[in-house]
Amino acid sequence: MTVTTMHITQIGPGCYNLIAPLKNALGKLLKMKTHMSFVQLSTGKFIALSTVELDAASKAEVDALTQNGELLEAVIGTNPFHGLAFEGFYKMYPNAKYYGTPRHIRNIKSVPWAGSIADDSIRTSWMPELDLQITQGAEFINIPSESYNHFAGVVAFHVESKTLICDDCFSYEDNPGALKRLAGISAKSLNFHPSLYGPALRQSPTAVQEFYDWMLQIMQEWDFDQMATAHGGVMKGGCKEALRAALDKAKPSLEGLAKSRGGKLVWT
Repeated sequence: MTVTTMHITQIGPGCYNLIAPLKNALGKLLKMKTHMSFVQLSTGKFIALSTVELDAASKAEVDALTQNGELLEAVIGTNPFHGLAFEGFYKMYPNAKYYGTPRHIRNIKSVPWAGSIADDSIRTSWMPELDLQITQGAEFINIPSESYNHFAGVVAFHVESKTLICDDCFSYEDNPGALKRLAGISAKSLNFHPSLYGPALRQSPTAVQEFYDWMLQIMQEWDFDQMATAHGGVMKGGCKEALRAALDKAKPSLEGLAKSRGGKLVWT
């Protein structure tokens, strides 16, 4: 097995992040990365959020962190389109409970899913230590335009470390590659997934308002100061202010989107 550099980093008390190469055609073309996170509960057990392909070195680190998987209580699929590594991860750690999005459960039959993360009773299982919320205003079960629309997913907040964990809804770009820079994405920036302005939100008059109000809600209710995102890296400090600024910047486009669908965006 080829060993690549993938190390678990502790980004806060009880919160660990592992960044790895994205091993699909787009990821190789753009030299993109993806991630998974481990949050430790007061019981000492870990919840894994998403999965990545592990090489020998990174597996050794996961083993050391979780006592060879014995402390791994659950593995959660947080984004419907981050699923390439679940089969391999399950073979390595078969004793954890696996919870997928509806799309994971439909498409990955080799994993014995314990339930759907779309179920409210499952998402609230680890509160108040870990809060899991689904992107509002967007379709999460029967997602349109699958080849492009990877917007909706589960956004997590780990209370102890004050860390917000997100895949594709929004992303922090620490050092974007040349193609991303050509697309207008600058270093140290926070951006929404481009499908937000296309097929991501439902075609209803209220969908844009639902999304906007949800964003305000999580910024008000969650006391986060850092952020781990799938394709850009970890942002430490000032995250809530950066997310609010990104939402403010998106307001004119969101207002136009709401109007095109027969609705109106009421700013707060």
